[in-house]
Amino acid sequence: MRKLRSHALAVIVCYAVISLSAAHGAIVIDGVLDEPEWATARVFRDFVTVEPLTVEPAKYRTEVRVIANAEGIFVGFSNYQPAAVKRVNRYFSRDTQIDADRNVVSIDFDNTALAGYDFTVGSANSQQDGIVTKGDYSADWDGTWYSQTSSNADYWYSEMHIPWSVAPMTAAKDGRKTIALWFSRVVFDESLRFAFPDAYYSRTTFMEDWHQIEVAQGATSSLEWFPYISYSHDLLDNPQTSGDAGFKSGLDFIWRPNSNTQLTGAINPDFGQVESDDLVVDFSAFETFVSEKRPFFTENQALFSSSIPGGDLPLYTRRIGAGATGQEAGVVDIDIAAKLTHFGNNTDMGVFIVSEDDSGDSFGGDFLSTRVQRKVDGLMLGHRLTQVDRARLDREARLHAIDMIWQRDKRTEIRGQLLQSSVQQTANKHNQQQQIDQRDSAGWASWSYAPSDRRNHKITVSHYGDQFDMNDMGYMRRNDFNSLSIRSRFDRLQYGLGSKLLSATTLFNIFYRENTDGDRLRLKAELDQTWNYISTRKIAVQAGLLAAAVDDRITRGNGLLERPSQTWLQTGYSSPRGDNYTYEVVVKAEYDKTEKLALNVDYSPQLYINEAVTVGGNINYKRLQQWLIWDADIGQLASFDADHYGVDIRLDWYPSSRQEVRLKFQWIGIDASVIDSFDLDDRGKLFSSATESSSFSLSDTALQIRYRYEIAPLSNIFLVYSRGGYYGSNHGDEGINSLLDAGWNDRTVESVMAKIRYRF
Repeated sequence: MRKLRSHALAVIVCYAVISLSAAHGAIVIDGVLDEPEWATARVFRDFVTVEPLTVEPAKYRTEVRVIANAEGIFVGFSNYQPAAVKRVNRYFSRDTQIDADRNVVSIDFDNTALAGYDFTVGSANSQQDGIVTKGDYSADWDGTWYSQTSSNADYWYSEMHIPWSVAPMTAAKDGRKTIALWFSRVVFDESLRFAFPDAYYSRTTFMEDWHQIEVAQGATSSLEWFPYISYSHDLLDNPQTSGDAGFKSGLDFIWRPNSNTQLTGAINPDFGQVESDDLVVDFSAFETFVSEKRPFFTENQALFSSSIPGGDLPLYTRRIGAGATGQEAGVVDIDIAAKLTHFGNNTDMGVFIVSEDDSGDSFGGDFLSTRVQRKVDGLMLGHRLTQVDRARLDREARLHAIDMIWQRDKRTEIRGQLLQSSVQQTANKHNQQQQIDQRDSAGWASWSYAPSDRRNHKITVSHYGDQFDMNDMGYMRRNDFNSLSIRSRFDRLQYGLGSKLLSATTLFNIFYRENTDGDRLRLKAELDQTWNYISTRKIAVQAGLLAAAVDDRITRGNGLLERPSQTWLQTGYSSPRGDNYTYEVVVKAEYDKTEKLALNVDYSPQLYINEAVTVGGNINYKRLQQWLIWDADIGQLASFDADHYGVDIRLDWYPSSRQEVRLKFQWIGIDASVIDSFDLDDRGKLFSSATESSSFSLSDTALQIRYRYEIAPLSNIFLVYSRGGYYGSNHGDEGINSLLDAGWNDRTVESVMAKIRYRF
């Protein structure tokens, strides 16, 4: 086995050192639009201002040239920006938000207004890509495409090559097909965005408004292999993690037999963490959502992705590989995974399967998700199935979902979804002899109305049955509720010539939720006001009121807690965003009769030392006078006088266009001195408990130092050092210095990892 791994590593390294040319046919992607083909390209010049959404002619001339041939789509931007206008050139790692001047190309390859692919290039040639769907955007997609930039005294240029194989799409009947395009350009130092055609995210017809062109479609049949090999070593010889150390190898592949069909597969897939998750310490009754970073689950995922108002998801891929809920075994290996998608003229279909390892002490399961959607004129209908089977637990969970999007006209959009869950579990020794047989439903509907670019209104209603459960493969914060949300937004897009303001936004929200027994859980009214200045400064103020209600989750099923009314006020300031030193400060104060005053101060600085080195992060402090939480050790509520500290420090250095060095340090510290312990009476009122809860202090730290070398798009070498520490005590008043020292010195994790993943 070692000999096989050595040969595999040698082959990958040999390919990795081959110099890769960025030439594609007669066009060289070098950021210089000097090839003869550009002279005969289609040209788009009529850009308008969409940030702010005045639709006035663009302040600075922007020209886009487009060529479509057998190799793909080539796009060239010419951005007029004289020396008097500051250019913000900053390097960013792949798929990081590009806070700099940038160009964006969005392409709907099938002209259905269901899914578009975003390709963003910063002025320093940083890349970001993602998927645009109706009312949503996901950056969890990576495609293989190429770009380069250049500049002179009055212009900067970007040049892109987007191969036909970058995404699945329908095949053209006669070699020609109609696609839809949207181009935009951001002048970062002036908070301006120009676009062609006149289309913008806030409109319900955003994707329908893209510009349609007919192009010659090239052949898209391809087979790509992504073998990887990694080595990890536990420096602490921790018995809980040492089993994951050593060599690992596997293979991902993408096969496109034609333009509209794609199979993505993985054998012993690479789900190692080269990007660490953020630290979270959560005392609420709700599960923490964690974003997806694993390559297999982000590639070709658009058809399976779906969101529900409130942030719930029918398919939450972080469930896969995480182990069964309630089992101490934790993370499990994945044997095989595959996704098959087919895009037709009006109907799209997909199948997603994953099989976890269930040998030994593992509680692995089999996961299935399917998706069918059809669009005719302005109506889209779809069906989604998810199913999880965990044989050792004798547990099977299934979810059916039917969804609809109806674009009634340019002003009105109606959406809705009906869901039905079924969970069956036969009692056995692995599931604590717990038998389950429950079925229930959920659903939601929303109505959006935008009479103009200055006004937007939305009403959403939702219902979740008390037995509805989609958490075996989805993400659901809670069930057992009915809710109503009303939101109105008003934008002022123009001010007088002498004004320092660029635009302003007023947002008003009303939200009501009750459980299915009719108990009011939440009644909230909130007013947000934001002012955007010509200098790119921003000031925001938010005020809100919560009416008295009950909390049916904080006691973990041990009664309803009566909550008094609450008020809050929040204000925020953002400095001019084109400066080398930028920052944002947010201060929030909340008050109610039970928890008294809670103060939250959040400071997010960013220092751009030069174009290649950035230091930034976040510092957070919360002062909680009578923090009410559940004491799980005793099984009662308790209030604490608490200080909550949070630090996030990041350093990014780009020695060259292919290299990245990242340092990421996070720390969370809490000092909580107990004030009182409580039981509940029959009316949900608090009264002092005879059993006293304990004060506590905790400190959690995480450090990751990562080096990445990009061999080619989606081909990288990683070297990673990770260290984590955790400290806890019953002191309650350790102090910031003591907490930080203890959390750093009490190491729980320390490891090094090397990985190479190469695309053939």
